[in-house]
Parts: sequence; structure tokens; C-alpha cells
Amino acid sequence: MKPALILISAQDNVAVATQDLKAGEVCHVGDISVQLRQDIPFGHKVALKDVAAQENIIKYGMPIGHATQAISSGEHIHTHNLKTNLSGLLEYNYEKQPNAVLPVEDTRTFWGYKRKDGSVGVRNEIWIIPTVGCVNTTAQI
Repeated sequence: MKPALILISAQDNVAVATQDLKAGEVCHVGDISVQLRQDIPFGHKVALKDVAAQENIIKYGMPIGHATQAISSGEHIHTHNLKTNLSGLLEYNYEKQPNAVLPVEDTRTFWGYKRKDGSVGVRNEIWIIPTVGCVNTTAQI
């Protein structure tokens, strides 16, 4: 069964409706349950927690704007209560935020051998895979 809401990033304070949803419905996304306060159209956002006026709305793990008024969990978030953080700016410069890179233990290996000159190689295999059952014996031979 298709979930009613999807959470794009674990940092988000909104989820996106995957279908038209009705006020009063209780929807679940991850370990969060939210009762819808209004109808939520397909593709629109719903608050997963209470959001204070001027607090950032987080989607894709990044602020997409801020609340123009207090928004309660389960409320529809759209142009009536969300304003871009770029409003009023005539110029804008994108400043990339560095992502935290976590160290990864490198345990990669491969089935191969080392040559005398230090390079590596692998053994070739030939697989005969019959595409129909009537040739199994022929493939085995």
C-alpha cells in the first residue's frame, strides 16, 4: 500500500502528500503520526510538528522558506502560510554548504591475483546459461 505522506529528508519538518488527503485523517511517516487539520492536496506539504512564526520550513534537508504565522502539526503548508527567504532580494549569491563526510571503513576486496610486475588480474569464467528448459542437458554437456 502506498504511503499517504513521504518524508524526503530526516531533517524535514514537512512531509509531502502522495494523494489527496482529507482533514481528520491520521497519517504516518516513519515514526511520526500526524492528524490532518485541513484537506491536503496531492503534492502539497503538511507540517509534521508545530512551527513557530518566522521559523524555517525544512524540505530536502534545507530551508525552503519560513512560516508567516504559527503552524500546527497536521496543517497544510502552502503560499498562505509560507514565504520564501529570498523575498525582497534583488541579487542572490548561492553559497554552498559543505556536507559532512563521514569516514568509511574500506573493506573492499576482489577475487584476483597479483602478477610479477605488481599489476593484478582476475580469472576468466565462461557461464553457459540456458534460456529455456529443453536445452539444460545440452548446456550441461
